[in-house]
Amino acid sequence: MPVNLNILARIRVINDCLCHRKEKYWSKEKLAEEIRELTQLPCSTRTVIADIRLMRQSSLLEYHAPIEHSKANDGYYYTDSTYSIDKLPLSANDIKSLKLAASTLNQYRNVPLLSELVTTIGKVIDVVEKGKIREGSIFEFIDFERTPLASGMEFMDQLTDAIQHQRCLKLSYQKFGAKPEKFDIHPYLLKEYRNRWYVIAYNEQKKDMRTYGLDRIVSLSTTACEYNKGFAVDRDYLSDCIGINLEDQLVEDILLKFIPSEGHYLKTQKMHRSQEIISDDKDGLVIQLRLIVNFELIGIILGYGAKVTVIAPLHLKKQIVKISKKIHNNYPELNEPLTFTDES
Repeated sequence: MPVNLNILARIRVINDCLCHRKEKYWSKEKLAEEIRELTQLPCSTRTVIADIRLMRQSSLLEYHAPIEHSKANDGYYYTDSTYSIDKLPLSANDIKSLKLAASTLNQYRNVPLLSELVTTIGKVIDVVEKGKIREGSIFEFIDFERTPLASGMEFMDQLTDAIQHQRCLKLSYQKFGAKPEKFDIHPYLLKEYRNRWYVIAYNEQKKDMRTYGLDRIVSLSTTACEYNKGFAVDRDYLSDCIGINLEDQLVEDILLKFIPSEGHYLKTQKMHRSQEIISDDKDGLVIQLRLIVNFELIGIILGYGAKVTVIAPLHLKKQIVKISKKIHNNYPELNEPLTFTDES
């Protein structure tokens, strides 16, 4: 059975009284008087006694309040002078988990919202550990990847607010090597990929979904455009691709063959959630992916160099061969002709 708001209001007053620094002992009559005055609720001494019992024993509230009654002083008091129901009942493991969370999120300290979260977690830890000797971080032995601050982060709060409150924005956007353009956008989703942030939004002028890099935003401002709520854009929106480019949105079966030594890594850390093992033997590991072929996927495949062979689809094989030839042609001074075979 849930605890009603009147009970919680009375318990809040009792707690504040028992935490009073100058007045340690509180009679049931005085507590009832304080409750009536501060909450405008009816309250008898019997109600006070029942509320104190809840504070001590209720499994629902889990306060386990250390309240005792002093006959000599005719009043209730906290046996632990540092106790308050405002303090979270966190165990040592809870605190350890919070510290790990803060350490993990600290790598995103340049993201305004996450920076505030790290600060908030720190405040919670400070409250719980008040009076204890503070030691250095217990997770100094964990070294997260350190990345430079990406530009455009100053727009994060404005974009987040627009998404939460479903508001359109006037976007001034400048592609690399081009002049700035202005659009009315309906922002739906913020996406981080390889330490860069993007916003996925509907472009009012182009009547299409677009992805914009925050580092190429010149300015954002309010606009009278009515927000379009008709698109289902969430975390699954980019689930069929690696990165942020949906290209023509054609999902294909992609077959890749890795040499045995590289195959071990692919089995312990998948390239994509759709990854399935087709074969795994002395000749290598063959995996299948259900993905949209885009710039990011091609870049990852090229990153494996000679350790991977594209089996299908054919157009992806041709793209990899074409790019590989161009890479080879970048080094004419080596004069080492290579022979490429197209298995198509």
